[in-house]
Amino acid sequence: MAKLSKENLLLLFTVLGVVIGIGLGYSLRDPSTVWSKRHLSYLRFPGDLFVQMLKMLILPMIMSSIITSLASLDSGTAGRLGIVSMTYYTLTTFSAVFLGIVLVTLIKPGKWTTTNVEDLVGNVKTTPCVATAVDTIIDLMKSCFPENLIEATFRSQKVCLKFFNGTQEIPPEVAMTMSPEQRSKFTEVPEKIVSDGMNILGLVVFSVALGIVIGIIGEDGKPMKNFFKSLEACSMKLIGWVIMYSPVGITFLIAAQIVGMKDPGQELHRLMGYVITVILGLLIHAFVIIPLLCVVLARRNPIKFVGGMAQALLTALATSSSSATLPLSIKCCEENNKVDPRVTRFVLPLGATINMDGTALYEAVAAIYISQCVGNDLSIGEVILVSLTATLASIGAAGIPQAGIVTMIMVLIAIGLPTNLFILIFPVDFMLDRLRTTVNVHGDSIATAVIERLCEDQLQKGGHHHDTNDQGYSMLSTNASPDPKRITIGNNCENSHML
Repeated sequence: MAKLSKENLLLLFTVLGVVIGIGLGYSLRDPSTVWSKRHLSYLRFPGDLFVQMLKMLILPMIMSSIITSLASLDSGTAGRLGIVSMTYYTLTTFSAVFLGIVLVTLIKPGKWTTTNVEDLVGNVKTTPCVATAVDTIIDLMKSCFPENLIEATFRSQKVCLKFFNGTQEIPPEVAMTMSPEQRSKFTEVPEKIVSDGMNILGLVVFSVALGIVIGIIGEDGKPMKNFFKSLEACSMKLIGWVIMYSPVGITFLIAAQIVGMKDPGQELHRLMGYVITVILGLLIHAFVIIPLLCVVLARRNPIKFVGGMAQALLTALATSSSSATLPLSIKCCEENNKVDPRVTRFVLPLGATINMDGTALYEAVAAIYISQCVGNDLSIGEVILVSLTATLASIGAAGIPQAGIVTMIMVLIAIGLPTNLFILIFPVDFMLDRLRTTVNVHGDSIATAVIERLCEDQLQKGGHHHDTNDQGYSMLSTNASPDPKRITIGNNCENSHML
């Protein structure tokens, strides 16, 4: 209850921060006086500190979370469960990202109104990079395997085309307005551009590979696994401290945003389009795609199954934390929906870490929406980059409130947008955070039914022993894992799989 109260207190202060920021912004706003960018930067200073602290923790949080999650698959209970779980989670996450990209591309909420983003969050102009779809895809593949891992933590590379009329270079801004036929009249010269900013995709791919290898080598990999597990715990603690500061940072970010607005009515109209797009995507994923998988793959009634998960779903909506909801999710799956405990105790903790369908959808929609607000139309290659980064970023989205902010910044870095642009969507993030967390928990619970069905033969070979402890939780079968370590729980019940 203490943890729940702390989370509710954080939510209360976050909402108060939004309200105070709006009030402060309108009180300082004077239509007859235009604030200079320097004075706006002073007002935004506490919020800029908040953003920089989040950026500081991206690298340790993402790498440690991914490596620890994938290394845990070597617990001895994985086998087919691990393969099926990872495959299912990857497919559902990609489907959520694809759905979000389709919706935001069709609805175009960032184009509903014209907003001077530069006045709100500072200079966002960057030199455009002219590249074909093939060049972008090749760059994307190269980014997955950085030459220097240390350099990838602060620098990224891409290939841009430069156009020359004889010896005179055509400015990229001019080349962007030309048709392919017009560009063909000039000499194309590919050039490697090095820019500041993490190569997020390369770091994530390395983390995935390292996590899998640590799991494969077993005993020899335990020191590395323990190191990254400890790093993950430290990173989560630091993130928790930074999030506690978030109400202060949010207050001044929103106040500066409102002071810089030329037409607040337009901003409200713009946010409504974004909220509608995200909620529509979450509803389609939660009420169409996931139930369809439950019917086709698990052969179970999704309405009855969701009814059995009602308590866990309401808790997710109230706490905005999939990790805080995990014990209740396990209890509901085992007791109300009669899912094999060997499945729930493996699939749900794994899902709470890496299966973030709602978060992945939100990140894809938010990144493209922000690019629309800036006036930057993403190429096909950049959309692919958004989909891959949003999927991989959701793996590192810790199950704590507002962790999506951190991974949202990660996606913005990947597509070359300024990280301070996340404030464009933050006024409504605390509400959407609860909805996407509920979708995450919903997707995890349906996954247990699907994976239990797909692994039915292997589970039957292992035998079913549904003992229960004093709290009513079903205990794992002693045959659930070949791990020789067994911890006595009491009443001669043994748990051979600890999570």
